[in-house]
Amino acid sequence: MILTSIFSFAQTQEEVMNKLTQAAASMQCMSCRFTQQKTMAMLAEPTVSEGLMSYNSPDKMRWEYTSPYSFALLVDGDKIAKMTNGNEEELDAKSGRMYQGITNIIMSSATGKNLFDKSMFDVDIQDDGEFWKAEMQPKKHNMKRMFSMLTFYFGKDDNIINKVVMSGAGGDVTTIQFYDMKINELCD
Repeated sequence: MILTSIFSFAQTQEEVMNKLTQAAASMQCMSCRFTQQKTMAMLAEPTVSEGLMSYNSPDKMRWEYTSPYSFALLVDGDKIAKMTNGNEEELDAKSGRMYQGITNIIMSSATGKNLFDKSMFDVDIQDDGEFWKAEMQPKKHNMKRMFSMLTFYFGKDDNIINKVVMSGAGGDVTTIQFYDMKINELCD
């Protein structure tokens, strides 16, 4: 009976991952606003940023902070650029690798595509009321140095990402909340 219960739960997790992956695969474009709150041990108060994100399948993304500062990451396939004060600068290979890792996490977070890569993460899906909560523990050493856990919240009604919580290896926590989402509207 215990084995049957464990098997049913694992099957349910696989079914939920399939639903979330299918929703991501059907996404051709997305735009939204976001708030990002970062809590760090060395700061008494969390820092809060706001911004805009847009994504076009398969690999174009703009992640732009609008407050309290202006900064954007622009991704077009393998090319990554940063924009500061209206000046766009393409990143070199070394900087590009660091930003590529960050943008892959951001893009996967926003779209859900390639999120459940079992070679990269141990994944545990839970029913969290109105959300599917996916706790993902990194397996790779370089990822473990940055994150102890990534937690994604997907709406149960639409299977679309709502919130991401990135727990840093040093205890820092970054929470990104997405809102005003427009899915598959006005795709470029």
